[in-house]
This record gives sequence, C-alpha cells and structure tokens, in this order.
Amino acid sequence: MKTIINNINKVIAFARLYSFIVGITLIIQACSEPKYDIPDAESYSKIFMQAASNGTLSKSFPIEDTWHSIPLGAGYGGLVKPDQKITVQLSVDPSKLEEYNTANNTNYTLPPSGSYTFDGGTVEILPGLSGSNSVQLKVNPLKLGGTRTYLIPISITNVTPNIPIANGLGTAYIQVSGFYESNPYTPYDKTGWEIVDYSSDNNDNAVGGRARFCIDDDVNTCWLSQYTRVNGVRPAHPHHVTVDMKENKELHGIQLFGRKTLPGGSSQTYLFPKTVHIEVSSDNNNWTSVGVFTLIPVDQINPEGTMYFEETVSGRYVRVTVLGSTSPTGDTTAIAELYPF
Repeated sequence: MKTIINNINKVIAFARLYSFIVGITLIIQACSEPKYDIPDAESYSKIFMQAASNGTLSKSFPIEDTWHSIPLGAGYGGLVKPDQKITVQLSVDPSKLEEYNTANNTNYTLPPSGSYTFDGGTVEILPGLSGSNSVQLKVNPLKLGGTRTYLIPISITNVTPNIPIANGLGTAYIQVSGFYESNPYTPYDKTGWEIVDYSSDNNDNAVGGRARFCIDDDVNTCWLSQYTRVNGVRPAHPHHVTVDMKENKELHGIQLFGRKTLPGGSSQTYLFPKTVHIEVSSDNNNWTSVGVFTLIPVDQINPEGTMYFEETVSGRYVRVTVLGSTSPTGDTTAIAELYPF
C-alpha cells in the first residue's frame, strides 16, 4: 500500500513540473517580440553622424605645439540591419558656417590654415553593424594663434549605397579653442624701442616716473601717470602710453608689471592697472582693438598680469590704455614694464 501511494505522489509531482514548464514556455512565447512583415522595410534606413546628435561639440586644449585628435564617424539606423558594407564620406563643409552663424547669431570662422587637418574622411559600416570606424580631425592649439573659438563643420557628403541622411544629423559642428596653462612665447627684445605718445607722466626720484621707464627692462622703475595736482586737480582715468617697436611684429599678448612695493614700504597695488584696453597699429594712425582685459594682482610685492590675445595680430605700434586701476577711487596708475610677445 505504501509503495502505491509513493508512486501516485511521483506521478502528481511530474504532472505539476510538466504543467510548470509548459506554462513558462507559453509565457516566454507570449512575451517574445512580435514579427511584422513591413513592406519595403529598407526604405526606413538612415545614415547620420553621432557627433551631430547632441548639438555643437566643444573641444578646448592647452596651447602648446601638440596635435590633438577628435574621432568622428557615422551611424546607421533602420528597421533592418545592413546586409552589405556602407561607405560614408565625411568632409569639412565651409558652406555650413554661414548657415550656423545666421541661425545662432554668431560670427564663427574656420581655424587658421595649418592649425587643423582632416585627411582620409571615409568610414565604413560593416554588414550587421550600426556604427562605423573613426577618422580623426586633428587640431594644433598653438597654431590657432590665440584663445579665440573657431568652428569646423564636418558633413556627410556621400553614401554608398545610396541611403538617405537623417534630417538634421548630416553635419557635426565642432568648436575648437585653446587656453594657456603657461606662456609658450618669448618676449621680444626691446632694444631701440620708444614711447611716442602718452597721456601724462610724473617725475619721481624713487622710480623715475616718466613714460619711457615702462620699456626700460627694469621692473624697479616705472611710468607714473601725473599724480601732482595743478589748481587742485590731476588727470583721471583713462591713461595711455604708445610703444613704437620700430618694425611690424606678430603679437600674441603682453605681460604687464606694476609698481613694486619696496621693502618696508606700503603696498603699491592700488596703482596696478585693473582694466586695460590694447590696440595695435602699423602706421600709428589706423588702430585695431585687440581687446579689453581685466588683471588681478596676485603678488602684492611684484604685481603682474598677462594679457593673451584671442588671435595673433601684426603691428609696429602698441597702445596700452588703462581704463581703471585696482583702487576704485584712485585717479593714477603705474606700469613698471611692458613685455609684448
């Protein structure tokens, strides 16, 4: 009797297991992705650039003589996987600059010639895959000539076989710029340079005070705007000096030193130029504004600051105009030395 009961229990257990397996199978079949017969499914296929999917791609590099690579490729999307190799041609597309600038109210240009390369812009999407290999856009930040931001449009210009390009995803916009971690340039030799114009100066037995002292290669002397009062008044900002370098030079920036604080003396940083306008000219008549810069004197004993230009400029004359000094209520300023580079 006991044997019969055990056999009955085994049959019941097997039936339950069988029912469980059948149930799970039916559930899996019910949850599997349905297959639909879509006519002409290949017509829904599109080619696109992955770098175009998130708006403008921004890249900024330390300014040094090094080539940096930005990988670019193409993607495939559709209802069916590709059954053959797809070749996609990528090219720099200057025609897209005006379109971008108009749409975004900007004025970007391509980087200077020789500062970037984009060779071998052909990528391949192999059968069964949705992404291509990469080609490299290379940028040398030192050759950009400054801190200005440039724009490089890269477009899909050909697809083989002929697959449509996804709307709005056929061009990638790459912003490139450089920033200075340190100064890679050597200041120019100032032998023979002259100050040909200045707003005012002031004789001072301690530091010279005359305008010429801001280019004498001695940070212990300085130019002082007029600080003595005449009839109770003295010149207020702005104050300027114009330097004649005697020949045209390529300029990337200017290092400026303020008046030193002498041992045991009171701090002179209140005279340090805080807001400075730089202009360049080849004839001392027609001037190009390079920019307005804000300087902060970190060193209270030997205050200095470096003004890096957005782009390289060429000129013989440099006009340095101090719009305001560190002291918000002060009328005067001081520059111990100017080092264009």
